[in-house]
Amino acid sequence: MSTTALAPATGTVAPVVRAVIPGLGQGATQGWRRLLTSVTATATGARDLEGPWLDANATVDLPPGALVLAVDRYPDRWEITAHRADTHGLAAIAAWTRRSPLGRREATRLRALLTEASPRHTARTLIAPNRDDSTCNTCQSAVPAGLGWIHHTPTGPVPVCASCPPRPRANHRPGRCARCGGWVAAREGTVVLVGAPAPARGAGRHRPLHTVCPQDPKPGPPLTADAWCTDCRTLVPAGTGYWKSGPHHSPGDCTQPDDGLPRWILHVPAGEPAWKTGSVRRIRHTPRPGEPLLPPDMPGGRILTDTGLMTVLGHVLDLRTTAKGRTLALVRAATWIEAAPLLGEELEAALTARPDGGTFLAREVIERIHGDRGWVAEITGHDPRHGLARTFLTSQTDYDEADRRGHSGVMDAWTMRPRRIYEVSRPVGPPARNWRDLRRLHGQRTRVTEEKRYFARVNADGDIVRISMEEVEAWLSVALEWMS
Repeated sequence: MSTTALAPATGTVAPVVRAVIPGLGQGATQGWRRLLTSVTATATGARDLEGPWLDANATVDLPPGALVLAVDRYPDRWEITAHRADTHGLAAIAAWTRRSPLGRREATRLRALLTEASPRHTARTLIAPNRDDSTCNTCQSAVPAGLGWIHHTPTGPVPVCASCPPRPRANHRPGRCARCGGWVAAREGTVVLVGAPAPARGAGRHRPLHTVCPQDPKPGPPLTADAWCTDCRTLVPAGTGYWKSGPHHSPGDCTQPDDGLPRWILHVPAGEPAWKTGSVRRIRHTPRPGEPLLPPDMPGGRILTDTGLMTVLGHVLDLRTTAKGRTLALVRAATWIEAAPLLGEELEAALTARPDGGTFLAREVIERIHGDRGWVAEITGHDPRHGLARTFLTSQTDYDEADRRGHSGVMDAWTMRPRRIYEVSRPVGPPARNWRDLRRLHGQRTRVTEEKRYFARVNADGDIVRISMEEVEAWLSVALEWMS
């Protein structure tokens, strides 16, 4: 069998012959195999031959034309055979039977069989018999010396017993080791077929396998940057932990904070002002499945929904930016002393947002732009997924001033009541230049204008006034109790 390999010096593809070195003949008491690269002019025996030694029954890569000598010793004779590497492996080209070891005549004949390229010939061993007792890398059974195989892989020698697959496959994908559960990086270790009996080669699934399992395997890839542990919310230095649905310390390295206060790792909302380390902010917390609810008597604790969503006042401990540009914040529950200033500000905002005694209705009118329409929704509370719970109002549409295609002049109107808060969305022109292509490609309901959104309420005079997100939070926290 012949293959090809890339020659590093020239960058060209050089032919390679993959061959199995002949084993000892039946009845032979000992013997040796060797790749011959040169024979001295005054050679009289085996000591005058040059070239690397080869193991019997080993699988090696040889250059075409390589000369391999096999010598077997029997109780009554010596058998000497010369093999040439060709496209089919090794072919015997000369043989001698002697009552004594290799002599001058055979050495002279071997020198004549060498080629000009013989001094540059090398052998690359792929599979060889194991010389020492070892443990099978696949099934972990004991492999006595001479009864198994050693596979030479890029990551080191891999022992395999005779009953396991004859050649372990190199691992090209990262994953957890099938034996110890630790992480195996790509191009490290081997793979093993699991979930199927040995004869069913096409069934099952290949799993990575360590060449030598470490004493403290990590069930995920190592961290390449500093992160916060998902379990204990403390710093994990780069290279010391692992990633598995989040960063983690190495097993047994987690430490609980001394203050005993709950901690969270949050994504900083993109629309909010920049968070600062050491500041106190109101944060939302949604317990994970099976996680207990936080006590509502924490500073600023307020249960928002029956699903467990609540808000508390948190102290920002640290900030960092991910590779995707998102900002993460490590936050712990604030103490009452830390929370006092913010609680005072929230009380003042709640008094300002208190509903007035207005009874006038108001109408919000929004013109459609190239088919893009606005909407008005009443804010009724909090929502774990969307942040705010909204009830969308039904509009009344006026087509009196509409043009023939309905691109302009179509008016939508909504009735807004006092003592309520709303979110309004309106299209802002002009439309995109390629708006026809966008709708032809993605559908006629595709938005082709920009969207402007804001919060609003109706004051005592019946006018629609815009309010901030802070006023919305103050309304939801206190004002809803006044209007009930």
